Amino acid sequence: MSETLAVPVAVDPGFAIRFLDAGNALPGIRGLKPVMTEQLALRRGMRVLELGCGAGDDVRSFARRVGAAGHVLGIDSSEALVAEATRRSQGRDLPVEFRVGDALALDLPDGAFDRVRIERLLMHVDGDPARVLAEARRVLVPGGRAVVFDFDWDALVIDGAERELTRRIVRSYSDGIRNGWVGRALPRLLAEADFTDVAAVPHGVALPYDFFSWLVSSHLDAALAAGDFTPQQLIAWWDQLDEAHAAGGFFAALLGFVVVGTKPAEAADDGADACDAARENANGRG
Repeated sequence: MSETLAVPVAVDPGFAIRFLDAGNALPGIRGLKPVMTEQLALRRGMRVLELGCGAGDDVRSFARRVGAAGHVLGIDSSEALVAEATRRSQGRDLPVEFRVGDALALDLPDGAFDRVRIERLLMHVDGDPARVLAEARRVLVPGGRAVVFDFDWDALVIDGAERELTRRIVRSYSDGIRNGWVGRALPRLLAEADFTDVAAVPHGVALPYDFFSWLVSSHLDAALAAGDFTPQQLIAWWDQLDEAHAAGGFFAALLGFVVVGTKPAEAADDGADACDAARENANGRG
């Protein structure tokens, strides 16, 4: 994923990599990984596409599962993250590849992958998330599976400060995300993209106070500059949270959804032949 939680990589690639690593270290995010991997149902020899691969941690994990006969391609819009993913993968003898690319318009052949995985990307896409899912479906083999996770930013819960102002801040933050409601929309979006057997698993991520502060501060600085809140309001809000944290009474968490869908199998032999041709093409390019 090119953007962990809500910090754009373009602002500062070095900062974004550090934030990405910190986000991936959260217990809730670590707990998300096996949930998604179970839904992927990876086997030896599979070809896997990771959209929004970030520094490539998941790409490397999947490569160990598919083995030398398989292949895992990670795509990210950030050149800095692709370079970091490539650097971290050097000398590991894994069947991985990383490319800079646009998830809204993939430069990949039809039916080239058995699995597509998308984690915490769609909320940041500068375009219609449905286009990303349509591209994921296009590059899957018939019977292939997409597994997607994203947050619903209106489902950010915060305990420790005054209720009404907290509600305003949560809404402001959610509205500041390009696709802040995409988590709740995932089952519908996959169904509309003609995936079948669509199923959703809710997954919550607790946010420790230091990480929460890191996450929220830059947005509130911008909201303050825009006149959405007064300095007095935000100072009082942070004071309440600081006191709650010091007393052991702070809690924050964010709800997201793991959603899986399958590309329908094609009955005609011509479809299988086209799939084989696409695989040969992909092997030649990889």
